[in-house]
Amino acid sequence: MANSAYRFSLASDSVAGMAKILQTLESKEYALKAAELAKLLGVTRQHIYKMAAASAIPSFRIGAAVRFDPKQVAEWLTRRMPQTVTPSSLSRLAV
Repeated sequence: MANSAYRFSLASDSVAGMAKILQTLESKEYALKAAELAKLLGVTRQHIYKMAAASAIPSFRIGAAVRFDPKQVAEWLTRRMPQTVTPSSLSRLAV
């Protein structure tokens, strides 16, 4: 029984974390650099670059620089969420 309570706690923490990430992304008014996005998502900058090169994450280029539209990244994350975590459940948790 304690195990299921722990799983519920982890699930609600991840939903709250995702809501915070989406809220942060949607509040940005400028294109993000790979390092900024990596810090927000908790991955390495190199991982972000590899995902962009593979077209696994929405990105665009300005000359040699890779940039990320925060609104497109937020939409991309929302589409990748499990069905149990919906945008409406995130909006109830976002503060």
